[in-house]
Amino acid sequence: MRKTLFPFFHQKRLFWKVRDAFSRFGFIIYQLPRGMKHSIWEKGSTTKSLWSLLKFALGDLVWVILLAIVLQCTNSYFKPLFTKVGFTIPPQSDYGTLLASVTGVGGVFIGLYYAAISAVCSAIYKEVPNNILDLLTQERVGKTYMRFLSWLTSLSVCLLIFHVAGCSPVVLAMILLLPSAGVTIIGFVLLGTRAFFLFDPRTLSDTLFKQLRQCYTQVQSGGFRWLDQAFQKHAQQEAQRAIDALAILSEIAGKDLHLNGRPFAGLCKNLLIFLRDYETRKKSIPTDSLWYRQRAVHPHWYRTSDSETSLAHDTATLPTPAAVNDPRWLESAILPIVKRCLSINIENKRYDIVNELLGHLDNYVKWLAMEHEVKFAFSLIRDVFSHCENLLFVQEDNVVAEEPLEHMGICEQLAIIPIDILVAYTRTIESFGKEAIFQRLRRITWKSEKSIYCVGFKVHILKLLEELRLKLETEEKIEGRVVSSPWYLQELIAKVEAENLSAAMICFHDEVRELYESWIEIAKSSKYPWMAAVMISREWEYWHKLDLHIKALEQLWDDLSSDRRIKGIRWSSLDTNALTERRELRKKELLKHMSAENVLLSLISRPETYPDFAGQFLHTVGEALLTAMCENDCDTVETLFESYLYGSLLQLEQLKPKEVTLDWQNQIDLKIAFAPLLDLMELSGYVYLLSDYHDTQKLKQPILKAWNKYLDQDSPQRLQFLAEIVSLSESVFGTTPRDLSRTRWKPIIRQHLADIERRAFEDPHSRFAYSQLDPVIVIMHDSPLVRIFASPDFRFHDGIDIFIAKYVRSRQDGQNLNFGQRRQRRDFSEEIQREEDRYRRQRRDFSEEIQREEDRYTHSVNNHDT
Repeated sequence: MRKTLFPFFHQKRLFWKVRDAFSRFGFIIYQLPRGMKHSIWEKGSTTKSLWSLLKFALGDLVWVILLAIVLQCTNSYFKPLFTKVGFTIPPQSDYGTLLASVTGVGGVFIGLYYAAISAVCSAIYKEVPNNILDLLTQERVGKTYMRFLSWLTSLSVCLLIFHVAGCSPVVLAMILLLPSAGVTIIGFVLLGTRAFFLFDPRTLSDTLFKQLRQCYTQVQSGGFRWLDQAFQKHAQQEAQRAIDALAILSEIAGKDLHLNGRPFAGLCKNLLIFLRDYETRKKSIPTDSLWYRQRAVHPHWYRTSDSETSLAHDTATLPTPAAVNDPRWLESAILPIVKRCLSINIENKRYDIVNELLGHLDNYVKWLAMEHEVKFAFSLIRDVFSHCENLLFVQEDNVVAEEPLEHMGICEQLAIIPIDILVAYTRTIESFGKEAIFQRLRRITWKSEKSIYCVGFKVHILKLLEELRLKLETEEKIEGRVVSSPWYLQELIAKVEAENLSAAMICFHDEVRELYESWIEIAKSSKYPWMAAVMISREWEYWHKLDLHIKALEQLWDDLSSDRRIKGIRWSSLDTNALTERRELRKKELLKHMSAENVLLSLISRPETYPDFAGQFLHTVGEALLTAMCENDCDTVETLFESYLYGSLLQLEQLKPKEVTLDWQNQIDLKIAFAPLLDLMELSGYVYLLSDYHDTQKLKQPILKAWNKYLDQDSPQRLQFLAEIVSLSESVFGTTPRDLSRTRWKPIIRQHLADIERRAFEDPHSRFAYSQLDPVIVIMHDSPLVRIFASPDFRFHDGIDIFIAKYVRSRQDGQNLNFGQRRQRRDFSEEIQREEDRYRRQRRDFSEEIQREEDRYTHSVNNHDT
């Protein structure tokens, strides 16, 4: 049948239409359960979203409806008062129009605000994660305004619904709508103006800083569940999200040319202020808190127990790493933002912004020093300098004669920071001796978990205090009382304080030396002499400051490490003598740098806006030479003098006036110009005196060698030049600053000569008719120079006199030179000879007196025996 009918029907169009209809009906029947299931799921998802929206708005909506009901219910009580004042109840239509107007204004303002937010997002924040976009909606002023506006609009809608339902106009609502609508309309102007500031990422950072402060406040002692590890971990995660958002904002600011200046610097300024506040609060956070992000520390194989290494070997794995808290995780996440801002602004030559940012960085580093985090402070400065190094020091083939003054200022600010660290640290050490430790211990209530965090101990003490609290708590449970004595606790804490002080002292010597040494070497190798001079000058200032404060540091060390009563514990060692030797050695190295830089800078024309480093270095080297001569430091004299000689000559060339006239001011300027050479001759003369005093010829050999090297070339003319300088400087009336400096040298030398042996005897040559023999003080030294300058009635001669008499007159071409009309200089050689004769006579008379005294003593002994 099928074979017969199917060929018949399949040729009919109606058959195929019917078959198609049945197929579609079958598909509909088949898909009906699936479609119903999908529809139910879709409607359920929509209902769920609607329910979420309802839950979000339900709280505010309930309060708005309740307020509208209260207003409507109390309306009858306010109507008589309203009419009594003189107002009339508005018609129903006017009341409805008023509510509709308020509702419409609110809706328009809401739409305009979010349109502005959308514009900001599309312009600046179009490619950022959702957490940054969420900050826009959470912006404090906008959020507060929109919340108030939504309340007002919702209240107007509710009152309008009550009005449509037949309720009478609410007179109190009209009174409330007057100020509310006014604040809404006028406040929108402020909000619209503030919307433009949302283009600045710094505006959004306020919310993030608030979140960060809430996070670390929660984990401080006394915070909500501050000892609960779950809450600690949650606070750390929330803080990490806020830091990630800050990093994204900094990326946005750094990429935009209009934002990477003041806005970016303002963000970094707030970051440094936040870190400074956080550094203070860290003293109240437990050291084992999960607020500190943990990092894995892998043990050394040969320091690990046999059980662990055997298990690791059998399983072909490594020993299990230990989880250690990282107390600097927050700083390591934030400080790279500041470094990046510095490099961007240096590259774009916004030097005022760089200087301002370095000032805030200096304040933060000083705060670290006050919290006794000296090592971290120095490592931070090292990182900052290395980050800016390539921008400040571009390698040059030749010496850079005129360097950017702004770069010099940046280098100087960086070079000052170690000095500020030292000064800030020494201001706090007075309150950290043993007595201060004892007073803090007395304020601790050991039963309280938060007491140890509230008495003022620094972060490096907290770990010990936590261990001590557990120990004392155990003693209380076992013994019924605390067994450990206060002096025992005091000494344990003093040991940790001594370790911190020892590390700080080593940093102040070795770390600082390495810092400045690397900076100076970078500047020199890059051919930037002026910036090298900045570093040298500031390092010299640093060592001077350390010399002033070292006594206080050593006294604190003696206080902490003395009177050790606990046997068997190992104290940190600090060799103060070795530190002093390293400090003095570095100062000598600096003097070498000064001596070399002095000659180099004297060859370069100095702009008036540059500091006179050549003059400073020449003066410093001259003072160091005098000190070395007094201390018989032959190596220092040999190292410094030749450069000092040529530096003095070059300084004279820079100081001398271009034209020499008979004008009085010109003569004074000429005398000032001669000062470096007069200082040179003064020191060169004193070396003869001090060589005789120390009884060594090695001290003056480098000076004689340098002078001979200079005068062997064109000797007559150069000697004549020296004679004219001395003569002219005496003929010009007036005193220059260097004259006073040279006058100060003489008492210094006489003070060194005060320890020479002196003997008194009666001089027979000073006998008068009616007087006894006058006592004569004989200075027992073989050198006539030493005796002349050590004499109590000596006044007139100086080092230049010695230089002329001993060196210049000893040369064949200097015997007849005229050094001026001053008699003392002309006759100083004769004065020396007279002193030789006088001393020979005094020694002879003194020997005769000794013989007479011996004869007198022998005679008295014989008489006594008789």
